Amino acid sequence: MTTRNDPSIPKRGSKHEALAVFLGAWKAEGISYGGTDQSGADPRSNGVPWKSTHTGTWHTGRFFVIQDERAHVDGAPFDTLSILGADDDAGHYFSRSVENHGFYRHYALRADGVTWTLTGETERATTTFSDDNRKQTVVWEWKVDGKWLPLCDRTATRQD
Repeated sequence: MTTRNDPSIPKRGSKHEALAVFLGAWKAEGISYGGTDQSGADPRSNGVPWKSTHTGTWHTGRFFVIQDERAHVDGAPFDTLSILGADDDAGHYFSRSVENHGFYRHYALRADGVTWTLTGETERATTTFSDDNRKQTVVWEWKVDGKWLPLCDRTATRQD
């Protein structure tokens, strides 16, 4: 990552432009499993409703995408603010997120065609975009006692 003391100036390129897939206003619905008893044979059996809206906008300079999500999980608020970007020096993407319960997350972000994967220490997600960029299919997992379990499944549709 370029720092203030680094004489090189960041140059916007194709990696930055690829982040445009996250732009726009979106509405999502799905099921959250993370707050439920997942000890049974079917870890998806006790899911609760997820409803959210999120927007993705360029930060000034168009190097970073700011994603602001407002969710209700079984009626309770769950709000997340994320910054997505490309680290040219390291050659990869990243996401930094904060949420209304006080948690901060750092994820590695990887693109493979229309599929983007977030990978963190205890959570991971796969977002697959439709070819026309009007739909996102999002699957989250979390690590519980060393085992990856479903956290949330949702589908978002573009509203703009």
